[in-house]
Amino acid sequence: MVVRASELTNVHRLAACLTFHFQTHNVALASPIARYIVTVNIDGTVHGQENGLNDALDEDPLLAAEVEQDRQETEIAKQEIPSAVKGEAPGHGKLIVAEEIVEGSVTWKSFKLLLSGLGGNYPILFFSLWAVGIMSTDWISAFQVWFLGYWGSQYETHHASEVNVAL
Repeated sequence: MVVRASELTNVHRLAACLTFHFQTHNVALASPIARYIVTVNIDGTVHGQENGLNDALDEDPLLAAEVEQDRQETEIAKQEIPSAVKGEAPGHGKLIVAEEIVEGSVTWKSFKLLLSGLGGNYPILFFSLWAVGIMSTDWISAFQVWFLGYWGSQYETHHASEVNVAL
């Protein structure tokens, strides 16, 4: 999640006027505006309720470790990586770059990987059930046409009141 300083300033202004609930996993991001912190366990029960970040960190060492990790990640994200800045991007500053198209064929190894991913540990069972399923849908489609024809032909030989609707 990338938050600009101007967005944080707007949140500070909003926080000064209103009381609101703000839920986040990034405690370091929310700590400047948090006045009351509630920590929740995985099962949804309340683990702790503190009036400030320092109280919450004192009570919960796991939360303190997470906050420290968030702060480290934020510092790393703020730093410039010199190799990426010096190297020229493939698009030379363009937002949209032409797609690289490679001509060739799919190798048997790639196709076998796809098939084994579909079948898993039981490829014969999977492909047998797949073939039976395809044949069953074709048979059901043909049966529906035959049944409607049979049911409709009953009106030719019997009076309408004698034809069983729930055949």
